[in-house]
Amino acid sequence: MTTEMWAVLIAVIFIHMMAFLIIGFQVINLLEEIAFPSDDPIMTSTLEGFTDIDEEEPAKEEPTKEEPVNEEPTVETQDGWVTVNQLRRMKKDDLIGLCDSMGLDTDGTKNDLVDRISKNQ
Repeated sequence: MTTEMWAVLIAVIFIHMMAFLIIGFQVINLLEEIAFPSDDPIMTSTLEGFTDIDEEEPAKEEPTKEEPVNEEPTVETQDGWVTVNQLRRMKKDDLIGLCDSMGLDTDGTKNDLVDRISKNQ
């Protein structure tokens, strides 16, 4: 073999190795993105303000005046939209006040009040 042939062979091997490394690097990045998405808020969050779960108080959800996007049944009140699960978590006195403000009957159990409010919408 001549010197020129050896140079071409070495150049082809070098190009092949570089292409193999680039493709391998892209595959590793793709697998890493699948396993750990960069837009996942859990994977990209920091631990600032982290508290133990047992010590954390449950967050109170404030109803918004915008129409909800979720699939859960909702009820429109004068304060905004409330889900049926949020109605079930309310105190009976609050449900009675809500029924009164909507012009509904205020007698019955807590479940009766929740059903009455949800069926009114």
